[in-house]
Amino acid sequence: MFIASAACFALILLTQDVHALESIVPPTLPLKLSSNRRYLVDQNDVPFLYNADTPWMIFNKLTLNEAKQYIASRKEQGFTALQVQLTGFLGMTNLAGELPFSGTPPEQDFANPNERFFSHVDRVITEAQRQGMLLAIAPAWSGCCGEGWAGKEQDGTFNPLNRNGAEKSRELGGWLGRRYGKFNNVIWILGGDNDPNNARAEIRALGFGLKDTAPQQLITYHAASTHSSTDVWPADERWLDVSMVYSYFRGFNKAWNKNQPDIYEVSHAEFAKIPVRPFFLGESTYEGEHDSWGSALQARKQAYWCVLGGGTGNAYGSPNWNIPSDWREVLKLPGAASLKHFRRLFESRPWWKLMPDTQNRVAVEGRGPFATNHSTITALADDGSFSISYLPAPRGLTIDLSKLMGGKIIGWWFNPRSGEASRIGEFTEKKQRNFEPPPEGDWVLVLDDENQKFAQPGSSASNP
Repeated sequence: MFIASAACFALILLTQDVHALESIVPPTLPLKLSSNRRYLVDQNDVPFLYNADTPWMIFNKLTLNEAKQYIASRKEQGFTALQVQLTGFLGMTNLAGELPFSGTPPEQDFANPNERFFSHVDRVITEAQRQGMLLAIAPAWSGCCGEGWAGKEQDGTFNPLNRNGAEKSRELGGWLGRRYGKFNNVIWILGGDNDPNNARAEIRALGFGLKDTAPQQLITYHAASTHSSTDVWPADERWLDVSMVYSYFRGFNKAWNKNQPDIYEVSHAEFAKIPVRPFFLGESTYEGEHDSWGSALQARKQAYWCVLGGGTGNAYGSPNWNIPSDWREVLKLPGAASLKHFRRLFESRPWWKLMPDTQNRVAVEGRGPFATNHSTITALADDGSFSISYLPAPRGLTIDLSKLMGGKIIGWWFNPRSGEASRIGEFTEKKQRNFEPPPEGDWVLVLDDENQKFAQPGSSASNP
């Protein structure tokens, strides 16, 4: 069998265009669902790659000037969204010592929002909108471990969602929709690291209140790890626009659920669901946490696995979730830096056409064992114009080139750590071929129909 490898070709390293992201036209917000409901688009129907960071406590822990710096830094790094908590963990104040509502926790009265607290939120959202950064906002974090706004305290005392009840929760949703519905850069995340059964009626009412008063703003739900939004809500839930998948990986034993599927497993399952909803990875394994598990490599694996599994994007798990004192240094971690290359790669191709290769018709050998943290995942454009495979470790991968369109196929190795692309060669025989990556690190194999005239991977935005 023919081997297309680094040893067989004179690889020419092609450095990425440093202005690639800057040349992309900013999205015209608010976002909406694509016509086929598979991905997110802006108001001009331009596909939007959800590439989010997770500074959950930005409203509570940063001044307005610091928030400006944070947003600008992440925008320069290629992030398109920030996932944040509106009210933080229960009992948390902002820097001015203000709680979001009147009353001492857990007696936070939704009917009496604290204007001094929310005026700071207003200013940060305004700044994010000025910079063109999407904010995915969790209004009342449910919590997995006693830190949230749903359920009960250990002594049986109701937490604020349950204490206020469904009627007040709906009124809160309406108040938030009226106040923040004017912002085009806002979507909402209900729940938060937990399934809804400890406050289902209240969370549903909050969703209805938001949808009634700000119908143009999309809503998703953050369930417990291993569960997606559509695992825990009915298929016809009116306020639920977008699904969120959430898991760690096989062998991870620090979550409450020890059976953690890999991201491509939950993505493939979500992609197959009816009715169709776009979905994204709501949290990856947090870089720098959980010892060697929290690596830059793991952050990349989960981002690529979700999009190649049919998703519309990824949220990077950042140690800046709680805004530590060294948050500026944390911004420089390599996992975050490599997601700039992730975005550039996908936006150099019409990524929204990708269909996951769940039946292994494209990648026929060399994928590695399924349901492990080391599996190679492939997706093929629905018109056969290109394919992308993510290899978490260097090993040969056999591709059936007859599944791609065109008489000549152009092959590339893309380095997800550096953003460099190496041209492998051209292939005219439409048969199974084995591709051997360079010897170290994770790699991305990109195969293009020459007739499409795609630029080198990662070099520029693709036209919709």
